[in-house]
Amino acid sequence: METQKYKPAIYQIAIAVPGIADDIFDQIIDLVKWWPEDLEGERPGPGVEFTLRAGEDHYSKNKVIDFEPGKRFAWITTESLRKTDGFEWTGTKMIFDLVATNATTQITYTYDGIVLADEVERLVHICQLTVKELLYNYLVHGKTKDDFSLAIEFNKSAGVVFNALTKDVARWWGGRDLTGSALKLHDEFSIGHPGAHYSKQQVIELVHDERLVWLVTESELAWLQQDKHEWTGTKMIFWLSGNNGKTELRFTHVGLTRDKECYETCSHSGWGIVISDYLYLFVSEGKPHFT
Repeated sequence: METQKYKPAIYQIAIAVPGIADDIFDQIIDLVKWWPEDLEGERPGPGVEFTLRAGEDHYSKNKVIDFEPGKRFAWITTESLRKTDGFEWTGTKMIFDLVATNATTQITYTYDGIVLADEVERLVHICQLTVKELLYNYLVHGKTKDDFSLAIEFNKSAGVVFNALTKDVARWWGGRDLTGSALKLHDEFSIGHPGAHYSKQQVIELVHDERLVWLVTESELAWLQQDKHEWTGTKMIFWLSGNNGKTELRFTHVGLTRDKECYETCSHSGWGIVISDYLYLFVSEGKPHFT
């Protein structure tokens, strides 16, 4: 290992979620549901060893070194390799500390180890994505890795993208078939394409320029054969990460999983077009799909 390429790195990030610490702890250790890499081995517990793998070119072997239910969960990487460039992060610790406060639990995640000297910003981005999106959405919204998700980048600020998502929904989704508002918390709007699609959404979470969540309270997809109301109870999550005038949008439709009848149509040929084409062109070039 060429040590001159590496530098020590300690990065912390904290989130607060509703729920008691013991329950939150049990969900955190269920890595298979939310950790971005695939888990090989048994569910983490005291002294348990497990492997995390991303494809054929990225893996790590790990051992649980701290396991206090409701308080702390940590592991150390005992072997690792990213084959594309030879990067190893062996000896790095991943630590989760939990503190209960009334009806909420604060989770502080610490990355304590090494990083390539030119990947400090990448480490921050990955930690933010893992904790503020994947873990948060799993704990709060029940999103797992099976839910449909996609990411796109805009050469626009987070404020511009957020305004499109809240003020101008009809310009990229729904058009004249959209009624209601998506501007404020608890607002409701409906989209009805006669004979094809009807859904009613409520804004249940809104953090300006950062996060937006819609809950589908009613739905009817006329073309489905088994359950025309598959969308009801699902959630649409928009998570924004802005940096240097650019913004990454990660969209997840919680509940739109591969076992659903509408998955193939609603995922890549549905949201894939609406988000990656209609929304992208409206935000980037000011070209509305609907007028």
